[in-house]
Amino acid sequence: MRDESMLKTIFLIVLAYNIEIFINPILQSINIIVPLSFLTYSYFAYKNKNGFTAISAFFIGLFMDLISGSFIGLNGLIYCMSTYIINSYKYVFRLFSYLQISIFFGIIASVYVALTHLFININNFSYVTLFISLIGNTVFSFLISIARVYKPILFKRTGL
Repeated sequence: MRDESMLKTIFLIVLAYNIEIFINPILQSINIIVPLSFLTYSYFAYKNKNGFTAISAFFIGLFMDLISGSFIGLNGLIYCMSTYIINSYKYVFRLFSYLQISIFFGIIASVYVALTHLFININNFSYVTLFISLIGNTVFSFLISIARVYKPILFKRTGL
């Protein structure tokens, strides 16, 4: 991976984390947790032609640990596991529809929420929050994927 693209990726993940800090307190009132920084990382791991290596995934995870103040290595291990899964099924994803890919990323985001809450927030661990977050993350991933596909059609019709 080139240095410019790695710096751009890290910058966008940190930007997504800062947006996540403002959005999640509002969404936690309805039991939805959207790990926007993790979904941003997953998007870059999915779209990278060569795939992320385990070392780069671990270092990005360690960087996110330092920023978020969580246990050192927690995000690194989760990012490594998700990178392995994404790189293993990279070519299989070409056969899937947008809905199936959105369900996959919704599930992987919910696993991220479950693992982080299992280690960081054990007193408030809730299966209801996990289930609603699964639905919310899947819908969010689906809306993002559909908006990306239908964006040119919408702009062509409105003349923008």
